[in-house]
Amino acid sequence: MDCESLIESLWRDGEKKIQEIEAETKEQLDRLETEISLKITALKKKIEENIRADSAKRTGEILSEAEQRAALIGISASRQLAVRIYHLARASLLLLRNERYGDVFTALAAELPPLPWKSVRVHPGDAGIARQCFPAVEIIADDTISGGIAVMTADGKVRIINTFEKRLERAWEEISSDLLREDYEALQRH
Repeated sequence: MDCESLIESLWRDGEKKIQEIEAETKEQLDRLETEISLKITALKKKIEENIRADSAKRTGEILSEAEQRAALIGISASRQLAVRIYHLARASLLLLRNERYGDVFTALAAELPPLPWKSVRVHPGDAGIARQCFPAVEIIADDTISGGIAVMTADGKVRIINTFEKRLERAWEEISSDLLREDYEALQRH
């Protein structure tokens, strides 16, 4: 083999080797590009899932906060309404004097235990009927009483308030607690 043939042979072998290296490099590059592309796609998918999950979580938190605020506003409105209704009911107590009030007063007086009462507080219009029920007791006219009686013993140890106002007050505790319980249960559902 002469020198020229040898150089030509080495040149062909070199070219072949270069082509093989280029082909192998291209395969590796294609494989790396595919792997990187797959990893980027997987990473994008994971990021999108995280964003959706975070967004859904935050949306849920916002909705929950809004529902709680709405429930609290509802409770506040219920309380305000309850106070307004209480004041209306209290202002309407005088209407209870319209029908058969004498019987009502007598029944309220009969509920009292038989003690030596020193004073009886009543609505100014009830002084006459109070004297009939409590003949030997001091009768005190009280404009703050719409109906019923408030009595006290001489030593002041026993005091009973059996007025419309006190009965409304006692009943209102139960009524308003029912309202508040309903509001509290509604708040717990949210």
